[in-house]
Amino acid sequence: MVSPALNRPHVAVLFNGVCQPFAFSTVPPAPAAGEKPKPIPTQPKGSFKVVGLTGVAAQHIALVTPKKMLIIDKAENNPAKLPSGKAAHTVEYDIETNEYRVLDVATNTFCSGGGFLPNGTLISGGGAEARQTHTFVATKGFQSLRMWQPCEDNSCEWIENPEDPVWEMTGNRWYVSFTTLPSGDLFILGGSNESLAINRLATNNPTWEFYPKAADFQPVHMPFMVDAMPNNLYPNVYSLPDGNLYIFANQKSCIYSIELRKEIKRLPDLPGGPRSYPLTGSHVLLPLDPAKNYAHEVLVCGGSEAMTTRSNALSSCGRINLHADDPQWEMDEMPTPRLMSDAVILADGKIMLLNGAQIGYAGFLRASNPIYTPVVYDPDARLGERFTEWTPSNIARMYHSVATLLPDGTVFVAGSNQNSEVRFNDVPFPTEYRVESFTPPYLTTDLERPEIVSEIPEKLTYDQKLDIVIDVKATDKYEPDVTFMLGHRGFVTHSTHMSQRVTKLVSTKTSEDGTKITFSVAMPPNANLMPPGPHYIHMLNNGVPSKAIHFILN
Repeated sequence: MVSPALNRPHVAVLFNGVCQPFAFSTVPPAPAAGEKPKPIPTQPKGSFKVVGLTGVAAQHIALVTPKKMLIIDKAENNPAKLPSGKAAHTVEYDIETNEYRVLDVATNTFCSGGGFLPNGTLISGGGAEARQTHTFVATKGFQSLRMWQPCEDNSCEWIENPEDPVWEMTGNRWYVSFTTLPSGDLFILGGSNESLAINRLATNNPTWEFYPKAADFQPVHMPFMVDAMPNNLYPNVYSLPDGNLYIFANQKSCIYSIELRKEIKRLPDLPGGPRSYPLTGSHVLLPLDPAKNYAHEVLVCGGSEAMTTRSNALSSCGRINLHADDPQWEMDEMPTPRLMSDAVILADGKIMLLNGAQIGYAGFLRASNPIYTPVVYDPDARLGERFTEWTPSNIARMYHSVATLLPDGTVFVAGSNQNSEVRFNDVPFPTEYRVESFTPPYLTTDLERPEIVSEIPEKLTYDQKLDIVIDVKATDKYEPDVTFMLGHRGFVTHSTHMSQRVTKLVSTKTSEDGTKITFSVAMPPNANLMPPGPHYIHMLNNGVPSKAIHFILN
């Protein structure tokens, strides 16, 4: 059934210690007096559509080229088969044809992490125990590293060598987080020494390392990852303008210096229950804005009250401005409680929260009451007016679901398997292979979609300025209002969007010829704001996005 909005027109939230009432929004607000008219969506709440099948359960995904999505599962009896007849646990999915190509990977990728190198190569790391049955086989993946060098001609395959220590991390890491650093190195943090329901001190791996690393590199102990026990798996990590890292796990967060190899500031705990696995919430670095001096603000929503199958998900959200002298959590409320939702940054900079459940916690057969209705969060709206509910799906997306933004501005939605093995019958939520495409309202307006008509180089550097010619298609009804957004999609698994980040770009109009306008657009000034790697640039006219152009920023 569709999860309804709560029957409560007004809710009190805590803001700077004072309770304030507010009402939830179900439709976008009308323009204020004096504001210029904006395009009107014909579908103001968007729409879902089933477009394909994944072949393997979509536990992890990464957009590796503008046309190809890498989909990674654990070793299990998936419908997609290798030439040997054994079940595959990874495929390359073509987002234009909605067909997949079966891939072979030797190690068990169950609950792994990943990140991109500056040249666009994906590194996958971690996993679980070896598994072998008459239908599938995989060697142990706890320490494994795997490489994916993207291609468009269907020739690329996984590169790995489980027998070579060079292709291993310093220790076992199950539920490990990867983050691309400004240097281009990958920061690898945390995890457990074995697969389990919740971390224990005996299994905790409270250390970090780099990829690539020196031959004599020793993992660095991080006391914060002990303090955040037991809900410290898949910690959320974001690089900051000063080169330090912001790290969140459980309800705790800190500023950490890689250079000094120590925590330099502990921040206030986020009120409410835990927000990390298995009481999994949603985490996102809000889009950066040069007009706000690239202030880094983090939003954390949902989670669960307790590790029981009857516990309620959390409806509260916390937002913290790391640019402030004394960062504090500003609390907000979602229309409904959410657990295991994905936080996807849309082309217009708003945040879409989708997937997940309202009861229980993350794990096999541990959650119920699916969340079918997505909400969108507007970071620029006033407190109490930031959430809007959108059109529901009719597919339950529970544990092991994923979502990410595509270059055309739609949202790719897949996965859901809270069964320990592939199951289609006699379970409340069968293993799910259907892919949905969600079309946001900004693609259904009465304004024709704009276009980037000039070619953008395949590689760009920091602070580089380039002339970009756009075509707004029409100017008779709406005066052009143009914004450029730069984004990195990252690696997605378990409601954790590793390295996902977006920034507005500084742009200046230099000439105009009918509906074609030339802008001088500046890339981010340094890698602390947008680490190197594959990026996508959207241009928006009055909130309607163009198709994104892909390039390497390095």
